[in-house]
Amino acid sequence: MHRTRSLTALAVLTLVSTPLAAQWTQGAFGKIWFKSALFWQKTDQEFSIDGERRTRIGGGESNARAIFTDIIVGIRPDIDVWVQIPFFDFDFTDPAQNLQKTGFGDVRAWVRWQFFGRGKSTPIALRVGAKAPIGDSPIDAQIIPLGEGQWDVEFIGEIGHSFWPAPIYAEVWLGYRARFENTTTRKDPGGEYLYLAEVGVQPTTHSLLKATFDGLFARALKSEGLVTGNKRRIATLQFAGAWRVGPIWPEIGIRIPLSGREFPAGPQFVGGFSTQIR
Repeated sequence: MHRTRSLTALAVLTLVSTPLAAQWTQGAFGKIWFKSALFWQKTDQEFSIDGERRTRIGGGESNARAIFTDIIVGIRPDIDVWVQIPFFDFDFTDPAQNLQKTGFGDVRAWVRWQFFGRGKSTPIALRVGAKAPIGDSPIDAQIIPLGEGQWDVEFIGEIGHSFWPAPIYAEVWLGYRARFENTTTRKDPGGEYLYLAEVGVQPTTHSLLKATFDGLFARALKSEGLVTGNKRRIATLQFAGAWRVGPIWPEIGIRIPLSGREFPAGPQFVGGFSTQIR
């Protein structure tokens, strides 16, 4: 079992779907939006360093489950704070061993400023945030990590549009994630460019269908100060549906990796719910 396989399985689960109408901030102080989503991926497929989809060399299968809890709190009509807390349950097997690890991962937090189009059909927002290396990140390659071991800083631009009175919305995100060096392992993972495009339609006032295309592509990894050929990337297509049950929106979906490098290649199944608390 290689540590890089653990980390790529961890990373692919951090590409989570977006909240509905993300660019529209919460609109009032103390207004809270809450979402909890379960992601599950069981696969023996991977994208190689050359981008080839293949069965893992040497065998082995990953069974990765993650629960992401997202909380967005309104600060004022054009600003909110977003916190994401992950919990992981990993199980990796190969002909020689079976490794398991469960626990909390790295925590992300953002401040989002909707600087244009507040209350309008085409809002534009800027989101700035950081990832704190809370999750366990051991050096031992035989121990599954729950975190990546370094700080990240993110800058993301968001634009959305509501086609009301047609019950359709669209949104696009573009961003950059600066990933700092892990001083323990002396590895600099390189920054990542992020993108997302989503279209959603509400067939009724109590249902939602959406399709999301998202992914990232990274700069080269540095190890011991030397540039390597490792440049991870992933492109994923997700289909999801949600329906309203009182104040709660349960949701189910599937995420399909289309292409990548140094990522697991199997589909991810998604289930969860969201709600406005006040």
